[in-house]
Amino acid sequence: MRREQDGRRDIAAIALRYKNAVHAFFLRRIGDAAEAEDLTQDVFTRLSQRANDDPVENVEGYVFQVAANLLRDRFRREQVRPDIGLEGFADPSGRLIDEISPEREAMGRENYQRFVEAMDMLPERPRMVFILNRFEEMSGREIAAALGLSQRQIEKDISRVLAHLREQIP
Repeated sequence: MRREQDGRRDIAAIALRYKNAVHAFFLRRIGDAAEAEDLTQDVFTRLSQRANDDPVENVEGYVFQVAANLLRDRFRREQVRPDIGLEGFADPSGRLIDEISPEREAMGRENYQRFVEAMDMLPERPRMVFILNRFEEMSGREIAAALGLSQRQIEKDISRVLAHLREQIP
């Protein structure tokens, strides 16, 4: 961090330069935009608290080390805190409790087995495309690039698999 003429670091310039990257760093790891924004602000709050300390030679490394530490602290806090999300919520009829009965469990196993059998009937490429898309959460563009196919072909394969599954699993 460089020093201003008055001896303070130029935190505003650092924040402008790294804000989007730090926000993306948090968003990829926690998936909640509001929480990522809060953590991003916390990074620059910590940097401003350090403004009068010795200069940092690798600013980018320092910024992301602070971000990683905040993320680690957040996960540690989540591990110790009890989950009280629904505590105090009145549900006198007990409708929100969704117990899994033995019948429902058996139906789930049966449906899963039909799904596996239906997937086994498919040619390898459409099956792989579907798995990459639905289970690995890859986009059509990412799959096309990875397999050397056109995005249109990926879309056709996914549509064909979905139609096949609808036929096989009523």
